[in-house]
Amino acid sequence: MIDKRLLKKINFIEIYQIIGGFIGLLFMSYMFITTKLTGIIKWVDYFSIVIPFLFFGFCIYSGIQLNKKNYFQGLKLVLISLLMQLVAFDVFGLFYSAINGIGINLTLNLTNDVIAGFDFYPSQFLLALNSNNDIFIIKINFVAIAMLFYTSKVLNKIKK
Repeated sequence: MIDKRLLKKINFIEIYQIIGGFIGLLFMSYMFITTKLTGIIKWVDYFSIVIPFLFFGFCIYSGIQLNKKNYFQGLKLVLISLLMQLVAFDVFGLFYSAINGIGINLTLNLTNDVIAGFDFYPSQFLLALNSNNDIFIIKINFVAIAMLFYTSKVLNKIKK
């Protein structure tokens, strides 16, 4: 039997995943509707359109698994989604950023000098090819790190 404190923690993770996923789906739907694709649409364009919806659907699905009392399975899926959100980068022409919920990033721009900064983002998923191959930026998501520790503690308590 699971105690009430642990259930509150699980409910927090569940709500965070589901609300973050819905906000992400809304943002991505808005971007999809308002973006005009010009020229010939390649498979990369389709890939970059479909993947964000799959990512946020995955986040919502993990929250739903927690809601259905599949705690072990749901928490494992939450950990996978959080690992995907841990690092964002713009390296050698490839840009990747995944955030479900809130992202507070430490940004390290290593292109010419070492420049550090902080960024705040709501739910988003971006995967793109950049024409500038000289950019080298790494972002570390502090919220994802905190949620990883929080979720892994809850998962360890569920295992016991």
